[in-house]
Amino acid sequence: MKTEKIDRRIKYTKMLLKKSLVELMREQPISKISVKMLCEAADINRSTFYAHYTDQDDLLKQVEQEVIAELKKHLSKDDFSKHTAQTMQSLNQILDYIAKNSDLFKILLSENGDSTFHREIMFLAQQKTISDIHNDLSIDARTSEYLQCFAVTGALSIVQKWLQDGMVESTEKMTELISKMLFKGTSAFYS
Repeated sequence: MKTEKIDRRIKYTKMLLKKSLVELMREQPISKISVKMLCEAADINRSTFYAHYTDQDDLLKQVEQEVIAELKKHLSKDDFSKHTAQTMQSLNQILDYIAKNSDLFKILLSENGDSTFHREIMFLAQQKTISDIHNDLSIDARTSEYLQCFAVTGALSIVQKWLQDGMVESTEKMTELISKMLFKGTSAFYS
């Protein structure tokens, strides 16, 4: 029972620090945020911070790795080379996850976010879709890479705009829009 209480306190402390990080990064990049600022915003002492993280960059990196791990789980569920109901469901689950954590994603994908994280997201999505398309279509590997670079960059830009605009459209509508663009290109809109 005592371990469970400690685990809850640790989770709560990490949640406060994560929330404080997001709040501070709305105004400035991580390079301008100090451990002192994070501790003040989370209302914790520095020794508590250092019990979990080495510095503010470590906190950001751990938050980013949690997001990457969650996205990997969703991406591994399906073959993204075909427009199927399962693909739509997987894409919708990814967008639901992004919507649920919209404040975090707005920051991580913004100018104040870490460009390394942005590249990791791109690489993760490209590797998944490149292998799926290359295995499914009779096109060479280089062409497959170009196609997926174009598709992934476009899909990520759509998600960024959706977040910036306050997620006016539902995740289902965005799933439909992104899947049309991925699988049919702009010709899907000119029928």
